[in-house]
Amino acid sequence: MNFYALLLIASCFSCRHSVSLETEKMLQSLLDNKEYFKLRDRLALDADKISPEKSLYLNAYVDNAFNRNELSAQRIDSLLKTYAGNMSDSTKARLLQLAGDNYFKTFQYAAAARADSDLIAHYRQVLDSSAYEDIKTTSLIRHALASVPAEQVIISANTSIPWKKDKLGLIEIPLRQGDSTHQVIFDTRANLSSITETYAKKLGLKMLDVSYEESSSITGARFKSSLGIADSLWLGDILLRHVVFQVMPDEVLFIPAPLNYALNIILGYPPIAQLKEIHILREGTMTIPAHPTPGNLNNLALDELDPIVSCKVGDDTLCFQFDTGASSSDLYDTYFHKYKADILRKGKPTTVQLGGAGGVVKREVYVIKDFPLTIGSHSAVLPQVTVQADPIPNVMEKFYGNLGQDLIGQFNEMILNFDSMYMDFK
Repeated sequence: MNFYALLLIASCFSCRHSVSLETEKMLQSLLDNKEYFKLRDRLALDADKISPEKSLYLNAYVDNAFNRNELSAQRIDSLLKTYAGNMSDSTKARLLQLAGDNYFKTFQYAAAARADSDLIAHYRQVLDSSAYEDIKTTSLIRHALASVPAEQVIISANTSIPWKKDKLGLIEIPLRQGDSTHQVIFDTRANLSSITETYAKKLGLKMLDVSYEESSSITGARFKSSLGIADSLWLGDILLRHVVFQVMPDEVLFIPAPLNYALNIILGYPPIAQLKEIHILREGTMTIPAHPTPGNLNNLALDELDPIVSCKVGDDTLCFQFDTGASSSDLYDTYFHKYKADILRKGKPTTVQLGGAGGVVKREVYVIKDFPLTIGSHSAVLPQVTVQADPIPNVMEKFYGNLGQDLIGQFNEMILNFDSMYMDFK
């Protein structure tokens, strides 16, 4: 082989190596910014341009985001067995946090608790103070649940239940225990189901020996919570077993005057996701099929326990949190800074009251009219949305806003599918 041929081979190898590093950097940036949909799509296109180690790492996060927790856990195990010697402590810590999330979502509480213990014992030095405090709290929760059986949702047939709007415009559904029926909030963004201390006693929850401090991201209020377990609850003919509730002081879930309204029971993400597929009909019926319908929209993801939906807004594709427990939609400061000039020109500054655990707070916002967006093949125009110019305290938000009931109300029917991970409308 002549000298020029060797140079050409060396040059081609160098180009491939350079492209690989650049591609890995780009994919990591998508992950850092929680662009899960773009990361999934680019990984499929660039699979041959990244190393096996990086592929395992990134796909572990993609599987987690799209509710494939068992596969994500397998990839993490493979990474830690095969490549641990190449990894920094900060990378190992991130993988342990991801593993803990996988275990918790699949109700393997003891395994999730072990991941937290490992983080606290061996990786304290690479965790920032906020992450460390969060892990200490989740560790208390997971260790308290370590011997609790996994939550179960048993669906024996297609089920229909009525729903109505409460004083806040939120979805309420009937939850039955024995001879008693209680109206509960259906809230996709409640990471745990929640209940007041008074109602925990009414339902006879088995209280766990744990107490931890929580705070509301909206109000900043701090309060003590505990955990209780409901052995058996019914949604129509659907049986819910071993449901974990965060038990809060009554005043934390009370909205003061002029509403004077208590959110006594909130059904959160873990049991909702186990329903697999939920149809919410505008006329006041919620249906849950015994067998979910596969779909290929793939526009629903998870950021830990928060549902995320991919939407088309103008020429952009943006990720929003989705919250059936919000009466209206609002846009975060991330959206404000991306479209600042347009919002300052079209928006109307005003002050609004935002409600959350611990009461209400006033925030300075901009109001914009007729906000268009497309989800899948369906479009909607929200008559009015608020835009927050300032970040939510203590939250490094990556998403562009939170979509609520004003979106759902645009359609006769909304379908949430946590099996094939899609949201659709009719």
